[in-house]
Amino acid sequence: EVGGPEAMKLETDYPVPELSDGQVLVKNQYAGLNFIDTYHRSGLYARELPCALGQEGAGVIDVVTPKAAEMGLKVGDRVAYNSFFSYAEYTAVPAAKILPVPDGVPLDIATALVVQGMTAHY
Repeated sequence: EVGGPEAMKLETDYPVPELSDGQVLVKNQYAGLNFIDTYHRSGLYARELPCALGQEGAGVIDVVTPKAAEMGLKVGDRVAYNSFFSYAEYTAVPAAKILPVPDGVPLDIATALVVQGMTAHY
């Protein structure tokens, strides 16, 4: 259901997403919190329910499809992304939305830079 934070529920048996070719599976370590999340929670921007919220995250690639491998992505890569469902343990992300994170950049910082960086840029 839509509503404030009290309407959110923690699901512990949510299935690991299945991948389509051209995607990677990211094991999330961080999820970004953005104002647009309140629009989804309130119902202002309708989403099919139930849904996992979140639009940006960072973590480590756990599974790579053949097309994603052709783009140079591999299991174990540290990455950030802008895609739905980051409030989850695992997220299926289109390879084109993957941003490699250099070893010297902490993943929490990389997460915060995705949407905020695009906002500042545009």
